[in-house]
Amino acid sequence: MTGTSRRHVLVVGAQCAAMGSLTRLEEAAESLHAVLTDPALGACSARPGHSGSLLVGAELEPEDVRRAVQEAVRRAKADQAVLVVALLGHGFAPPQRTELYYMVARSTTASTMSAVNVRNMLAEAADEPGVEGVIAVVDTCHASGAAPDAGGIAGGVRAGRTRLSVLTASAADQAARDMRLTFALVDVLREGLGGADTSVYVDEQLTEELRDRIAGQVVGRFAYDNDPFALDGLWLAHNMRCSPGAGDGVVGPVGRQDLVEAVSMWRSGTRLPARLTLADLGPLHRFAGEQQADDTVDPWWRDRVVEVVATLQECARAVSLLNRVLTDHLASDLLREARRLSGLPHEAEGRELLRDLVEYAALRSTRPGDPHWRALARLVAALAHLSADAGPVPQLRDWARRHGVVTAFNDALKEYARQPRRGRLRLVVSLAGTLTGWPEEVDAWLVGGGEEPPAHQRFRCETVDRAGAGRAIGAALAWSRGRLPVPEELVHVDVAAPAHLLARWQPEEAKVGRHLLGVHNTVVVRWSGRMDPAEENAEINDAARKILRDMRSGGAPAVEWIDAGVLGDRQTLEQSLTTGQYDTAVGIDHHPETLQDVLEQLLPYAPILLWPRPEARPGDGRLRTLVREHWHDLPDGLAAAYRRRWSREHEGCAACLGDVRAVWHDEAWLEFCRPFENRVVAGPEEEL
Repeated sequence: MTGTSRRHVLVVGAQCAAMGSLTRLEEAAESLHAVLTDPALGACSARPGHSGSLLVGAELEPEDVRRAVQEAVRRAKADQAVLVVALLGHGFAPPQRTELYYMVARSTTASTMSAVNVRNMLAEAADEPGVEGVIAVVDTCHASGAAPDAGGIAGGVRAGRTRLSVLTASAADQAARDMRLTFALVDVLREGLGGADTSVYVDEQLTEELRDRIAGQVVGRFAYDNDPFALDGLWLAHNMRCSPGAGDGVVGPVGRQDLVEAVSMWRSGTRLPARLTLADLGPLHRFAGEQQADDTVDPWWRDRVVEVVATLQECARAVSLLNRVLTDHLASDLLREARRLSGLPHEAEGRELLRDLVEYAALRSTRPGDPHWRALARLVAALAHLSADAGPVPQLRDWARRHGVVTAFNDALKEYARQPRRGRLRLVVSLAGTLTGWPEEVDAWLVGGGEEPPAHQRFRCETVDRAGAGRAIGAALAWSRGRLPVPEELVHVDVAAPAHLLARWQPEEAKVGRHLLGVHNTVVVRWSGRMDPAEENAEINDAARKILRDMRSGGAPAVEWIDAGVLGDRQTLEQSLTTGQYDTAVGIDHHPETLQDVLEQLLPYAPILLWPRPEARPGDGRLRTLVREHWHDLPDGLAAAYRRRWSREHEGCAACLGDVRAVWHDEAWLEFCRPFENRVVAGPEEEL
């Protein structure tokens, strides 16, 4: 099931002494493994340690490879999962034969026993009962010799009822060079496959795309599919460029997961169609609702099937209603804002936003004791509120009446009506008055408090250090709250600071009384340089406004990640910056030792700048994935991530959003900065 069942992976990269070292083998293996284990792409489970999912080395023996494959097959069998196997390195085919032998440390072309018979190994893996299918990527010379004989598979213990797809780098009599297949495949999966559906398969479309990118060797494929009970297609990765309107039925990943669990516990062995429609749900609901003479399990599971199917049918009707009533309003940004407003978590978002949000609210967000449709009523109310049109409210309230949640719907509408003012109300604190150390005083502005220009106050630091700055910020908070009438509440705090402080200080961790600043406030970090009345200030802020507009109009915002190699050539980087080549958000994929210098170079050009904490481990690409997945929650979502990071739940966490630092300049902040810019304001022309 796409995005719901577990998928396992094994990537092997073996050097062979007799064939010469492959200089980019390790890089290729790690890149492919990162893509295949990326939840947004390959969605395979990564395994660290001795029996891990990435096996790379110059001392591997044939038995090491066989043992690793057997362990991967065992895990896939236990989870009834698809297994993706990648073999990267050297290979040979014996004279007068076509089967591929994968070469390891001491393999030679004169001994088949010194290598691994890939054809047999893949056939055995696909033939293992419980394995949902095998996908193999073979990047070696003579790679097409890896494809097993279909007759041999049909004669296995499963009588051929299995699935196997093999992607090969070269023909049986041909060399493969420079890990071209692997690097091209990684690029395609990261970029997405234009014109394809929601998933990428080892099919003609992928093969042709790779052939267009790879010269000098023939990319091939082998496909065997004889499992009529498979729950889903044998997909290699999610497609980052799925074609408009591509979908997978009225049931999304969450609904399918619940339904598959209930059906399998009720009637073991029952398989559902890969794409569920309303026409499929109706007969299943009727069948489950009738007492069956051969029911031998707890009837609770039959009732659970009835409940899940009925919920999914109602979800489909709700989606249809919302599409009809809010035709002029529904857009991705509005749906994501409705998700945030109604309190649904980030994981509620899917590739079909409306369907997946409705489904998650109905199946995952109901608390014990609450009406069944309460969470969905809050989501529907959020959509009605954000549509900024009184027209659809009566029709959506009628939906709430039919489902017995009118009170929840109306309560949510009143709650949301009070929130826009809270979002506009912000305290801005600036620590700009220092060139090297900590400031002697901080400035504060209360924005959105009803005063124009915003109320301003300066606070002296009792001591010129971190603690003194924290106490001054605390005084600013007390001042701002004293200017607000009851029951107004200050939540949002912007902290602007120079680069040297941003490089070594986390403002949300400032002690401002009994608590840290970020415990009860949503803190967004800004660069005080954009408030500087220097001559070039207006220029860099106008450039930032243009970048933000372009990012917003471009759909899914992209982050331009730069590595140590780019930072190592500061002159070339400066040239790229001054010529406008970094025209989006910029991410640093590691924590540079000279972070202050890097920030000072990048901040005038990047309206949004991201980097990992010193102790983070970003090399496997997880932080990039986290930023991409949570982008639409940023920057405010960082505040909640930092709070979670302070909790014990963070202990042992390999990577989390709280490991990301950010300096964020959105359009609202740039408007706040406009009075500081050196501009000539033209008056009205005189009439002649």
